[in-house]
Formats: sequence, structure tokens, C-alpha cells
Amino acid sequence: MSFYCRNLESIILNKVNETVEVPDRMMIISGYVGPAPIKNLKSLNIPVKVVAGMYSKGVNSRLYNSLERCKKDNPLLQVYYSNTEIHSKIYIWYKDNKIIDVLIGSANFSNNGLQIPYRESLADMDARDNSKLTTYVDMILKNSTEHPTIVDHERESSYKVVDVDNKQDVDITENSKDNSFAIAFSLYVSKKSKGIREVAEKSGLNWGLSKGHTSEGDAYIKIPIEVERNYPKFFNECDLDYMKTHKTDRKKIRYSEPVEFIWDDGTVMNISLEGTQDVNGVLYPKQLSSYSSLTRNELGYSVKSILGRYLRKRMGVSINHLITYQDLLDYGRTNVAISKISDGVYSADFSVKK
Repeated sequence: MSFYCRNLESIILNKVNETVEVPDRMMIISGYVGPAPIKNLKSLNIPVKVVAGMYSKGVNSRLYNSLERCKKDNPLLQVYYSNTEIHSKIYIWYKDNKIIDVLIGSANFSNNGLQIPYRESLADMDARDNSKLTTYVDMILKNSTEHPTIVDHERESSYKVVDVDNKQDVDITENSKDNSFAIAFSLYVSKKSKGIREVAEKSGLNWGLSKGHTSEGDAYIKIPIEVERNYPKFFNECDLDYMKTHKTDRKKIRYSEPVEFIWDDGTVMNISLEGTQDVNGVLYPKQLSSYSSLTRNELGYSVKSILGRYLRKRMGVSINHLITYQDLLDYGRTNVAISKISDGVYSADFSVKK
């Protein structure tokens, strides 16, 4: 039996080439799922059935729509949702309806579950005695559906405004139906002593216009410390041992794997949680920036500009335009509302009312 605790997505995707017999289909049972690894299943070129187990009370509309787009892009993909809570993580390969290989462990099929070294693990299971596993899988499929209850977490019912050090406002949007919430991160700063609001000229949305080690279009969204004081589970605390356990040739110090943002227009973006700020002796990230495993040469532009280019395109301003508070007003929105779908998967809203 082999045991795995690093590079789990690669191990799962490459398993199809390592089994004694070449599998003709695959099944994934996972408590939580993310759109990025599900999109990557297309590379297998075999039918894959995914059962998401922890959505019996409803699936976030953004996540559901993103997975539907993955299905449209990959005709060999099916996604089901269990009607009862299933927290198992099982990866099964079949040949002629016979189980030929199985991985089982703690890793959800999401970026957060697969990419953080040593946090989760998988191990080979003896596939020869699989009668109980087959019975378990049949039970789950019998109680699953492709048409789950859809939960619209972005429907706002009430607001709570948190004043952050008299510098920046954070709106907390409560959903009375399921107690979920979105936090609206302001894209401007408030100078209350002067009674003005403005977009910083060389940071935030205009980071790429600074004279430091930045490139055109670079941008980030500040995480007010008040968010992490009041909602410490919204973003995970920094893993100070991350660089010791994760080999990287990047010079930038990171404390976690990127998370997935599903934007209101369907765009899926990897977001890096960067920097640190102390909250009662615990370090949390201080800003959100875009991330890609591709290099600058492969992309043709700065990785940090993915977020900036995206927001600027939606606002209708050029790559080197100095964004002002008036630009945000003209666009029709001064914040990005972010809600947590599951660990490592978030929805982000930059839409405007028409």
C-alpha cells in the first residue's frame, strides 16, 4: 500500500496511466469540491462521475453554475449532489464495470484539499475485496441528484457596517435564510477627518502605477484587520511552515496555497492570500492578489495583473488609467462582495444593477 501527502491532484490525474489495466471510467466521491480540479478532469479523456457529498442543504449558485460550465466543456463529466451528508473522499477507477484501483483518505477534490502539502492525505486501498465499497457507492448514487437545491448566497436582506480604524468601511451582508454572509471589501479608503473617499494612487487597484517592483495592471484588495478579528474563519490563518514543506522556485514568500474565486460573471480565478497582519498573536493574510502557476513569460503579462486587468476591463478603463473614486461611482460599485462557499472556495461579486 502506498501513502500520499503531497501533489495529490497530480497523483489522482496520473493514476489513469499507472494502473495495471487501463481504466475506462472513474468515480470521485468528495465532501466538498472546487471548479479548478474538476475542470482539469477533461485531460483524462474518460468518463468521470463526481458526487459532491456535503451539499444536501443546497449548493451555492455560483459553484453550481461553474460546475455546469465544466460539464458543458467536458461531455464525459457528470456531477451529482448527495441528498444526505457524505463526508467521504474516495477515488475509484473501473475497467469493464470492475473496480481496479482505489484511493481513500481525507483530501477533498478542491484546490484547498489537494494542493496544501501534508494537510491532507490519500492511500491505496486493496481493490480485490470491494463488495462493501460497491454497496456503499450504490447507496450514495441512489440518494444523489444532478438537480440539487440552489442557494443564492448573494441575495441581500440586511446590512451591518463595521468601521475599520476610521479608514475603511466593511459591509457585512447577512442572509436571513441560511445565516450565510458576504463581506463587501471597499476598493477605496475613507479619510474621515477630511470627509473624503479616494482610491489610493499607488496601491490597491492602482498598485501597478507605483514605482516599486510592480508591473502595469498589478492590483490587490486589502483585507481590513477588523474582518479577521470578527470573522477569524473567513480566511485561514497563515501557515508559517508552508515554505519549509512546499518546494517552490518563486522568490515571493507565501503562507498558503491559492484559493478559488468564482466571480458573478462566471470567471474562475486563483487568488493568493498575501502578506501578514497580527490579530491577537495570530498571523492572518492582509491582501488578496491574483495567482497563476504559469510564469510571466507564459502569460505574457504579470501574474499580479490578472486581478487588475479583470477589474479594469469590467470598469471600462485602460491598463494605465489612474482609477479614482469617481470611476467607481461611474461604474456603479465601490466594493467587491465576497462570500465563503467552502474552505478554499469563495464567490466574488462586482456586478452593478442595470
